[in-house]
Amino acid sequence: MLSVEASDARKYLLDDPCSLYAQSRKNPRRLQGDGWGIGYYMNGSAVLIKSERPVYMERDGFTSAVKRARSKIIIAHIRRASNPRGLPAERLISKDNSQPFKFRNYIFAHNGTITIPDEVADNLGEWRRRIRGLNDSEVYFWFIMREISLGADVASALRRFRDALEALWRDVRRRHPRKSRPYVGLNSIISDGECLYAYCMYDEEDGRGRSICFGDQPVFEMCYLLDGERLVVASEKTNLEEEWKPLRSGELLIGRIRRGEVTAEIIRVEKGYYMIGSTVKFSYKAYAFTMLKL
Repeated sequence: MLSVEASDARKYLLDDPCSLYAQSRKNPRRLQGDGWGIGYYMNGSAVLIKSERPVYMERDGFTSAVKRARSKIIIAHIRRASNPRGLPAERLISKDNSQPFKFRNYIFAHNGTITIPDEVADNLGEWRRRIRGLNDSEVYFWFIMREISLGADVASALRRFRDALEALWRDVRRRHPRKSRPYVGLNSIISDGECLYAYCMYDEEDGRGRSICFGDQPVFEMCYLLDGERLVVASEKTNLEEEWKPLRSGELLIGRIRRGEVTAEIIRVEKGYYMIGSTVKFSYKAYAFTMLKL
């Protein structure tokens, strides 16, 4: 959530019929029981509150964290651990593996699976040493942070990751005969303390499932609310009373506060050049900009 005035996100995290907390245990076959976290900004600095326990077993702790996280920008995440490395389940559960992640003033959360995390980590160079856990989303996070540190904007960093991932997949897919693709969903939320970025990216195959609570949207299609006071982005709508709009695959929503109002725009993140070694893998396409109703 991005808002003009510092506030909490209790409505969307706790109170709504399909709040993030409600989503965590809505479907017994898809329990989100492998940790949770809330990221926000205090006096301009990024702060994380994280736990490795199921959020539905820590309502009091989660409620306390929601109350503490009063900020103009709030990012919350509940986790159902993916395991592309085939590791013992207990190795995947820890505070280091819980999301969001942060670096300097950036906060990042991902919904999806990077199916070849070791290959991505091998291409991070010295940034690989920053990896602390065994969450495949963390290699995605550090790739984005590296690209931004090298001067890329968020849109370019996201595009480079997708291109690099697909290029790596072509090189290593024979090593993974049981895998069919390099990722399942690249949906991510990023903030630098000023803007809120929401990126939706998934394959058609991943969009066949339905949302957990209301079942009225593809499982990986994101949605958002926008008015002059706030922007709320969610993996799926948390209520049926507000006018949620879809954020479709390939779209990046950028929220800002301008002249006392929350504004947003959507751009399409297209494929671009990315280099691994000395081989050029893709050719650039330009963005298409679309302004949303303020």
